[in-house]
Amino acid sequence: MRPARLAVTIALAIGSPGLNTPAPQRSQPARYDLLISHGTVVDGSGARPVRADVGIRDGRIVAVGSLPNATAAEIIDASGLMVAPGFIDVHTHADDIAGNPRAENFVRMGVTSVVAGNCGGSALDLGEALTKIRQGGIAINYATLIGHNTVRRAVMGTANRDPTVSELGKMKSLVWRAMADGAVGLSTGLQYVPGTYAKSAEILELARVAGNAGGLYASHMRNEGTELESAVQETIHVGEMSMCRVQISHLKVDSPNNWGASARALSLIDAARARGIDVQADQYAYTAASSSLGIRFPAWVLEGGQDAIATRLNDPEQWVKIKSEMRALLSERGLSDLSFAVVAS
Repeated sequence: MRPARLAVTIALAIGSPGLNTPAPQRSQPARYDLLISHGTVVDGSGARPVRADVGIRDGRIVAVGSLPNATAAEIIDASGLMVAPGFIDVHTHADDIAGNPRAENFVRMGVTSVVAGNCGGSALDLGEALTKIRQGGIAINYATLIGHNTVRRAVMGTANRDPTVSELGKMKSLVWRAMADGAVGLSTGLQYVPGTYAKSAEILELARVAGNAGGLYASHMRNEGTELESAVQETIHVGEMSMCRVQISHLKVDSPNNWGASARALSLIDAARARGIDVQADQYAYTAASSSLGIRFPAWVLEGGQDAIATRLNDPEQWVKIKSEMRALLSERGLSDLSFAVVAS
């Protein structure tokens, strides 16, 4: 079963021949299904914006340039507007997109292709999930990773230990099945339970399965603040040893005490690329983050499920220890309290 590849709402998302494509030379005026005229075209190549018309036929861009005599079944006057290929959002959590098939939150921002299954979380049975998407249809192009946290939880629950040989074998089988069903790679969320309990060797074994199937390795790294450089090195090491292309998710420095470390992190990426390792990074365009309140707890507090967590939180001695460690973690990051946080829901 191949990844879902579905119709998009904006024809420009389907592919562009570039700004240098000449208009067709015909004795009769060219006719298109859709003509976007008088817009300022930004083609994504880094070239300067130019005033141009865009002709679309059979769902594909066939001409970009001056098309003064062209006719079309539908004409959009884009005067004063920017025209661009649909944006690709490589880091989304649109795992429930079948329940929101119009995907207006993406389409209204010009996003026409998304990658889901990030930060270690995805559907476990991707074959079933992608079949549901195909049958119902969605408004954008869609691809998904298989999440390490999802796979580990299915096999080991939230146990804070290394997997047995048998458990590792089961996890590798689940990753293999997901890749066969259409996943484009493996993702990790190493600040989240249960992924935070996994050592590099476990991740490497699973990434190798994805890499052997042509997939990439995308990681919400183990630390994005106080130990950013070591987290980048671990991510690159997994990709190098598993022969996977590497995508570092939402690269940032989230600890004021370590602001300025971005230059060092970028130099590690540049050095890896110079060695021939295919490493990329994405970054969101706002100075905020979104997660669950549980991420502020020390990882050991969240082991073993809700009953075990509740027992720890209701034990006075452990609660004192938990609060002390939470304060220490905030202080290490350069945060004196939780005044920066907004509880959204």
